[in-house]
Amino acid sequence: MNFLKTSLQFVAEKKHISETAQNIAPREEALIFTRAEELLNQTFVFDKPWDMERCLTPYHLDTMDWNAQRNDDEEWCFMLNRMDYLDYLILASLLSGDRKYAEKAKSYLLDWIAAHPEIRTEPSTRTLDTGIRVMNWFEALPYLHHLDCLSADELTQITDSMLSQLSYLKTSYLPKYKTSNWGSIQTCAIVSVLPYLLEDYKNNALYNWAKKEMELQFSIQVYPDGMHWEQSTMYHIEVLNYGMKALYYMGLLGDTSTIYDPVCRLAAALFYQLTPSGGIESFGDSDRVCARDVCTRAAVLFHDAHFRFGGTPVCDAESLYTLGAACAAQYHAMPSRMPDLLCYDGTDSGMYVVRSDWTDNASFLMFTNGSLGSGHGHSDNLHVSLYHKGQEVLIDAGRYTYREDHPLRVALKGMQAHNGIILDDKPYCVPSDSWGYADFGVPSKNYVRHADHIHYLEGSMIGHDPLQIWTRKVIFIAPSIWMIVDDVKADGTHEAHTRFHFDPSLTLEAHGSHFRIAGTELIMLPPDGTSELTAEPCSLRYNEQLTHPVLHTRCTFTDTMTQITILCASDIRVESVPVYQNLDTPMSPAFAQAKRFVLSENESYTVAVCHKEIYKGKKILSCEGMPYHAKCVVVHQNNDKKQLIVLKA
Repeated sequence: MNFLKTSLQFVAEKKHISETAQNIAPREEALIFTRAEELLNQTFVFDKPWDMERCLTPYHLDTMDWNAQRNDDEEWCFMLNRMDYLDYLILASLLSGDRKYAEKAKSYLLDWIAAHPEIRTEPSTRTLDTGIRVMNWFEALPYLHHLDCLSADELTQITDSMLSQLSYLKTSYLPKYKTSNWGSIQTCAIVSVLPYLLEDYKNNALYNWAKKEMELQFSIQVYPDGMHWEQSTMYHIEVLNYGMKALYYMGLLGDTSTIYDPVCRLAAALFYQLTPSGGIESFGDSDRVCARDVCTRAAVLFHDAHFRFGGTPVCDAESLYTLGAACAAQYHAMPSRMPDLLCYDGTDSGMYVVRSDWTDNASFLMFTNGSLGSGHGHSDNLHVSLYHKGQEVLIDAGRYTYREDHPLRVALKGMQAHNGIILDDKPYCVPSDSWGYADFGVPSKNYVRHADHIHYLEGSMIGHDPLQIWTRKVIFIAPSIWMIVDDVKADGTHEAHTRFHFDPSLTLEAHGSHFRIAGTELIMLPPDGTSELTAEPCSLRYNEQLTHPVLHTRCTFTDTMTQITILCASDIRVESVPVYQNLDTPMSPAFAQAKRFVLSENESYTVAVCHKEIYKGKKILSCEGMPYHAKCVVVHQNNDKKQLIVLKA
């Protein structure tokens, strides 16, 4: 018992818990007290950014039932048992000086223990949630100790249950956890908590197993480019958050681990994917939420001024609760440095991000073409999301729910929920249920080139029934020109059905051959064919369903098809110009096309793209009077000066 109290006092002093309240930003106090008052009444709202299955509908439990399900969703039960809400109660006590909130937090722990005299398999003890719950209990204990809320008997009850739950994680461990966010969250919890419960932890078999397994998990799960292999930013962040917790709590004791490098790479990959508002795109099973708090914790742990630039203005309440007021002071004193790099090239994961600048008014492009990932991965190969001047324009339609009985779950994982092409309305990436797939295509290696503010991204996808190859080339001339070139090869006659999903805040207005995107300064020139606008469901946050506009185009082709889609600022004039072979013979559009983007009387950009190999005639080409031999070039004209930029040789 003396060791436990000494451990809690040690953590409380390291965190400067007595200084916590004065560091909480006033804008966060209201929410803390709102949630704390609800929790006093046993009313639960799961609204945190990293609540994996958010539920904004309040549900009240007259009597605590830890296996209760609400909202027709078993995930509600899992959220209840994770106890991510304990910090609301504890912070409310620190802010108010009233221990009733902290006492209620303690009562939740003791009630759960009384309901679980032994740890056995049931909804309330699922292993993922057990790892999260024990971490939340552990983080609450130094605060409860500081507030003098724990008797010796209560502390013994709580820590004995924690040890039983951690042992249960080991006996319930499955081989698949080596590659799963479930596994790394569990082992991070064990490694974080045991040293503060057991005096001789370094000789403890469970601790040594968990540390070794955690290091193996991070070496497997994190690609060299820093992306988590599961292809879902939400779960990338869950692993990152728990990796950072493990580094922090091990670091307090002077312990080291080989996960430092992969956790730092996870943080960097997230940082370079931040949208202009500091959020994440709904890639895979992800919500559109702000991720700056994650960068705040990364800035402190890795002493990185770039992460500080991406973090919150002041230390947010969750970071303060985890890392302590001492780290808040360190964070406030840190320099902030805007990165020079505007691109993230995920050559291992197939995730690419390009931005025009680091302001909240930036233009932004996300392009994806990697492996499927885990059950959290979607059929999003060759998908593009984009923002213009900070405004979401083309989006990923989200996830909505994990319920097996809800048809929208499978629909939002499918190809039709992403910005791409399906032949004959027969997708070759086919989700079968909430977590599985009946079929999937084959992505090929991607090609990317950056030339100052001009960017080229290309990937291909191989489908079947019939055999087909879809190659997408995206040219982004920052900040206001996007040209999407789609080449499809499939023997026989087919109908190509292309979808573009727009943010729910936008509307499209047809104006002759183009659409004006109301709410932005953009127009869209769709590919050739028939166009139709529909309103369809999307879900940018778990359990929240919205309606958004979707533009459908259809065209029929035989054997090969090339189509061009353009989005650009409405004050840019778009013209078709010829590409010449042997400098004097206009090429067929089936072989090469070029579009001129006129910014003013003095300046233009012309993008020329070859769709096929030139296997007859001379190989010298020209466009806008500039000779070249390449697959894609840009001719930039400014007054009487022309520059040729080769994007793909």
